[in-house]
Amino acid sequence: MDTPDIPGGQALAAVVAALTKQIEALDRTPEDLIDFEHIESKTGIPADTVKRLFAGEAVPSEELNHSFPERLEFLRRTHLREDGKRYSAEQLAGHMGIAKPTMTALIRGDRNPNLDVNKSLERFFRVSPGFFTMSGEEALVKALERVSDQVLVLCQLKGVRIEHMALRGSIAVGDDELAQELRAALVSGLAPPERSREPQPEDSELRELTDTMRALPAGRRRSVMNVVRGVLGLAHDEAPEGPDQLKK
Repeated sequence: MDTPDIPGGQALAAVVAALTKQIEALDRTPEDLIDFEHIESKTGIPADTVKRLFAGEAVPSEELNHSFPERLEFLRRTHLREDGKRYSAEQLAGHMGIAKPTMTALIRGDRNPNLDVNKSLERFFRVSPGFFTMSGEEALVKALERVSDQVLVLCQLKGVRIEHMALRGSIAVGDDELAQELRAALVSGLAPPERSREPQPEDSELRELTDTMRALPAGRRRSVMNVVRGVLGLAHDEAPEGPDQLKK
């Protein structure tokens, strides 16, 4: 897949490649495991465009990186009022605490928003911080990293051995720190435990006892086992032989 020669392009290509590899390890397809409509709701990038990335197509930069008016139009179209209608420029201006002509100019692209307006709109439409300021590549990397973590957990649960490729880097600086810690702990907890290279003392004692038992004659071994069963409270058809018999 060709990558845009802009910041975030190489990172996005790496994320898509790694996630595709994880999904293939499960003998599934991206369409099986990725909710592309949810990705669209988080980033404003059409689901079909993201699908094309996973199909290995070269997606032009302008299809990933939308202008402020385009992003605002997406939110006005997908986040409707309770009556199912769009928020008007006047209503948005009232919520933002700015003049209607200013809001109209922002909608038309005749004026650039400042940071306060961006944050106010993000809070109003209840989207993630950076919705208006992140590049499309950055937004997709952030959204797909969460998908990658979920696919990795699914691999662990199904016993599919796969190397976890670290995807979080400088692109995801806006990610929630606690969420990262929780996902890392979950992945770590589901990973197969590593075998200790250092033998534990109790393991050595158990092996020694097992070797000693195997070396005993059959009759002697049965006598010892009966006593062991009695000490451990294990039921046995035959009555355990007493200590005096062990001395013979």
